[in-house]
Amino acid sequence: MTKNQSLLFRFVLFLAGAGVIVLAFFLFKGDRELTRVDGFVWTSIALMYLVFFLPFFFSAISIGNFSGKIPRLSMVWLGIFLYITASIGVIVLLAVVKIIPVNIAVIIQAVLLFLFAIDIYLAYFASSHIGGVDAQEAAMQQHINQLKPKAQSLLLSVNRLPAEYEKAQKNLKQSIEDIRYIYPVSGGAGDDLELRILQSLNILSELCGGVSAGTHPVSLEQEAEKLQMLVKERKLLRN
Repeated sequence: MTKNQSLLFRFVLFLAGAGVIVLAFFLFKGDRELTRVDGFVWTSIALMYLVFFLPFFFSAISIGNFSGKIPRLSMVWLGIFLYITASIGVIVLLAVVKIIPVNIAVIIQAVLLFLFAIDIYLAYFASSHIGGVDAQEAAMQQHINQLKPKAQSLLLSVNRLPAEYEKAQKNLKQSIEDIRYIYPVSGGAGDDLELRILQSLNILSELCGGVSAGTHPVSLEQEAEKLQMLVKERKLLRN
């Protein structure tokens, strides 16, 4: 089902439910005049129906969209359940038990609507905040998620280096081990260093590949020392 088809289906479903409420209203009313209590009861029923259908018309909190949105979805539905339960309680106290006047019932209903609006706001605010944090963490992890697999891949080539590259091999193994313990820092402070480390790892992969092919690149040890310095500098950055 496409997005437009889903929206159309929800709209038709909403109209069908509203039609049931309207039909019940006219059947109940008949030829008699509505009292203030009747007016309040039917208005409350209409409001409860609108509140219940609210999540179905917002894709951000739609039932079918569970991707990272369960906390706010739970908040919204909990708010709906509490609002409807409280509204039914007010109707019972007004129309059945008859221990509160209409004016008090209206005030209580207004307070319930206000509290429900706060619940919706908090649900959206919490979700927006979580989404912002997730985006920030993803940005912080961007280069690190590339560094660690690249370093482990380089380690395979480093282990095959001949004995004449013993010093470079030792430095590279230490740098690769240190990369395992690099963690994100806030504010993008490590972005430049992480990018330079990634570039160095790419260069070293090519150089190690050249050694395996029988060439003897003189820059291997220099690049290994450069990587070691970059990694040490990056390790100094902490949150």
